Amino acid sequence: MTLRDRERSHNGAQAPGTAPPMASAPGAFLSRLVTLDTQATPLKLRLRQRIALAAAHDDLLFAVQSGVVATRAAMAGSETGVITLFFPGDVISAGSVPCFSERTIIAATASDVLRFKSKSLISLLADDVDLLAAYDRQRDRQAARAAIHAAGLATLEGSQRLAAFLIEMALEIGVPAGHSVTIELPLTRTEIAQHLALNADTLSRMMSRFKANNLVSQRGRHHITLKNWRALADMCQLTPALIAVERNRASPLS
Repeated sequence: MTLRDRERSHNGAQAPGTAPPMASAPGAFLSRLVTLDTQATPLKLRLRQRIALAAAHDDLLFAVQSGVVATRAAMAGSETGVITLFFPGDVISAGSVPCFSERTIIAATASDVLRFKSKSLISLLADDVDLLAAYDRQRDRQAARAAIHAAGLATLEGSQRLAAFLIEMALEIGVPAGHSVTIELPLTRTEIAQHLALNADTLSRMMSRFKANNLVSQRGRHHITLKNWRALADMCQLTPALIAVERNRASPLS
């Protein structure tokens, strides 16, 4: 059971000190969309499967039904790319991925995605004001997440960026385990470093420090447990904003 599932099981229960629930849960747009005739093409993506994006694909949108999907944009001759993460309920507009030499959608985990043309969506939105409202809320939420990430890169030092990343991952895909939260990280160490604009070796040292301070424990490359939410939250000035984006669900930061 993920934190999303736990929030649903609480039937809107609110943890002490958290913001009030939103009127609509993340994924409300997608939940409504899949009940309509969207002329969408369902895609079942294997782990690490890639979809290259050409200019001709800019009118395509991808709605994430399950799993974690990333986009990667990189300039010619550069091994470093801009990596953006998308979670269930999110919508990816191909036209929003920068027109660098590499423009790719990557299944960070095995994922189910709906692909459809923007013209089809526009037609649906024009005929359904509730769907339009849900779509606007979803895009606002994604824009807020992107702004928080940009603020972190611009203002935070490395360990704070890592704390913000772990908090966001736990809120999006974490599984509560007592007072801890476990996460199957969807990115490799190199990808996390690129996502946080850090050197991979620097990231490794920071993670070792987090383990030594009993903030996290790790089993294998991808399975990580956050052991001290409060300490992680106190490390990062972006925590209130991250919680606000997820204010429709009960916060683990009790």
